[in-house]
Amino acid sequence: MLAYRSLQGLTFSRLYDLMRSKRLASVALSHVLTNQGARTAGIDGVTRSDLNTEEARVHLVEELNRELCAKTYSPRPVRRTYIPKPNGDKRPLGIPTIKDRVVQEMLRLILEPIYEARFHPHSYGFRPFRSTHHAAVRIKSLISRSGHNIVIEGDIRKCFDRIHHAKLLGILRRTIRDERLIKLIKALLKAGVMEEGSWQRTDEGTPQGGIVSPLLANIYLNELDQFIHAKWEKLDSNQRRKQQKAGAVPCFIVRYADDFVILLRGTREQADALKDEIADYLINELALDLSAEKTLVTAVEEGFDFLGFQIRRYPQATLITPSQKAMVTFRRKVKQRIGEGFSTDTDAGAIEHINRYLIGWANYYRHVSSKRAFSKLDNYVWWQVFRTSRRLRNAKLSGRQHFKAHYVPYRHDIRAVNRRHRGYHYGAWVDEARRTACIIVSMSFFPIRYVPFHPQHNPYVPEGRRLLEEKYTLPQGIGSSGPEYVSIYGPEWNILRHTILAQQGSKCWECRKLINGRRAHVHHRQPLKSFKHRQKAHLLENLVALCPRCHRRADLHQENIDEHTCLL
Repeated sequence: MLAYRSLQGLTFSRLYDLMRSKRLASVALSHVLTNQGARTAGIDGVTRSDLNTEEARVHLVEELNRELCAKTYSPRPVRRTYIPKPNGDKRPLGIPTIKDRVVQEMLRLILEPIYEARFHPHSYGFRPFRSTHHAAVRIKSLISRSGHNIVIEGDIRKCFDRIHHAKLLGILRRTIRDERLIKLIKALLKAGVMEEGSWQRTDEGTPQGGIVSPLLANIYLNELDQFIHAKWEKLDSNQRRKQQKAGAVPCFIVRYADDFVILLRGTREQADALKDEIADYLINELALDLSAEKTLVTAVEEGFDFLGFQIRRYPQATLITPSQKAMVTFRRKVKQRIGEGFSTDTDAGAIEHINRYLIGWANYYRHVSSKRAFSKLDNYVWWQVFRTSRRLRNAKLSGRQHFKAHYVPYRHDIRAVNRRHRGYHYGAWVDEARRTACIIVSMSFFPIRYVPFHPQHNPYVPEGRRLLEEKYTLPQGIGSSGPEYVSIYGPEWNILRHTILAQQGSKCWECRKLINGRRAHVHHRQPLKSFKHRQKAHLLENLVALCPRCHRRADLHQENIDEHTCLL
């Protein structure tokens, strides 16, 4: 109902009544607790583990409902911490309490359907069923199909930290005519920050780390989208002709959070004039500062970086490729993982530690023109692994001996999907028969699958959501691929479990009943603690899959069952 009403351009006057719903609070709490961030406490020290019983969750919902109904709810200050940025600086992160996160999630569930219908179609950050790839594909289309030749690379200085509260609330009031809800949002914005035991006021900005903060930032920056949209995209053909005669140029904005580019078909002088106009608009209307040094005007033939991609027009085609900065970061992180793995773990554990990052990176960049980049980086990985493993593990062996010991054909790969590939890579055997090995993944194995244009369906309209869920799968983000693992079993444990289950046809070794990944217990025939090194304990011949009943019947240590059942 909220989405349909918003599509009609109507306003909303009784939204706070939805905040009094226990069902909404329960749904919001469920969302918060399933997020990995729920393991991190706010200033009250409460984490997900403190709410692992139904009684505790019901108590929180009841308490929150009483406070919201009586309008006595008051958000606590966020706990400030800092996370490193790629350039060496640190980004401030605000961690709200679990209770405040539930309220923020309730607000998000109410506001997102309303504003999803009002956002500019080509803003892609922090919106459901949208990704960085969709933004890059839109830019490529404007360059290759529409002939836009100049790009303004926008950089707003400390955007999230400088969002003006009064202006944001004014924007919200255009659509939300319920001062009770506006007052609640204002209280969250003004809650303050606790840092090193002292409280600090928050007179501007939305705390990075808050659940509703990305949505509020999108609502704020949508004003910039609409400003550019009104200059050309919104006009009909007659209006465009009149504007061109007056000196206007075709221009389009593509935005992902606070990163944006504006493409235009014109001269560099016209682009400089538009850049100055945007800077004035941001200062006067949104109290934001456009960085003159980092906001660049570039010809598309020179290429430009956006969201980890380089987009450049060549004589034959416009290509989206991994940026040089992204490849430098890849080399740095892979080198770090290789050193960590081979200095502290088994060979198989080190390989899987590296593979988790390689798979994540390849899954992200396989949706653009990355074949050449994959080949270069595969070569880098091979030499880095070969030299580091020899130095840390087999320094007494000659290069030839080390090569012979670990140069394993992919037909023996523990990942069955890779066995059809020819070639060899660095590997470590995981069975005494030497038929199965953990092998470094080659990113060249990942076929390029280009992302189509975003269909612009509304996910809060049933038909639109059905189409999005059926036809569009978002690319994975960069980083570790796959579930977390239990530290004492090592990074290779998940892939070993998968292999044992596959070998047994997903059947219990004892009773032969079917077991799935969530119910399967993979057991060491000889206990893990009886081995000096984990590598010997993890040989496939020492592992067997059991159903929970047979595992208990075998008189095994009950306290180890949860660790053995790490999800696939």
